[in-house]
Amino acid sequence: MAKQENSEDIESFDRQASTYENSPAQGLFFDRIHRAALGMIPADLAPQAILDIGCGTGRLLRKLARRYPSARLIGVDPAEGMIAEARRWTPGATFYTGQAEDVPLPEASIDLAMSTTSFHHWRDQALGVRQVACALRPGGCFVLVDILPPYWIYRIIRHGRWASPAAVKEMFVQAGLDVQAQRRGLGSFLLMTRGVKQKVISNS
Repeated sequence: MAKQENSEDIESFDRQASTYENSPAQGLFFDRIHRAALGMIPADLAPQAILDIGCGTGRLLRKLARRYPSARLIGVDPAEGMIAEARRWTPGATFYTGQAEDVPLPEASIDLAMSTTSFHHWRDQALGVRQVACALRPGGCFVLVDILPPYWIYRIIRHGRWASPAAVKEMFVQAGLDVQAQRRGLGSFLLMTRGVKQKVISNS
């Protein structure tokens, strides 16, 4: 059932891809979420390589490019249509068709990983977080922002894998990420979590 739901999600985003970037929802909704996500990045972080998981058309990556003009930008999204649009809208970035559970990047190759409003679509959230942690360099940062609807909406909308704040923290810890911050945003509509990959401590 989970695989079927995932395939339906991907097909839905493929159908939306050609109009997604110019949708009114971008300015009304997603740009506000992006601002909240950008506010979770540590002020002293100077990433050389940035990954956006569930990148869509690359809109967040373009904002990150303005903040970190020398950084290498990488986007991953399971919808081929979204990746095609991302390449058109975001020249200079590298894009892969894929999912969080199989991030196609070497170990310890990323300084900053971002994911906004895609987490509830992930097939295996704990595995996805572990894959992101694996791709992070020691001291690298993962900012995860997802929708956290009120409980009564859970009872109506069965679609999606809605993780509680405690569950997200546990996934981060199990993946070797120290949770530095977790808070709500947009009137408690969002759950925002920042984790940092633990640095290797030398015994010498």
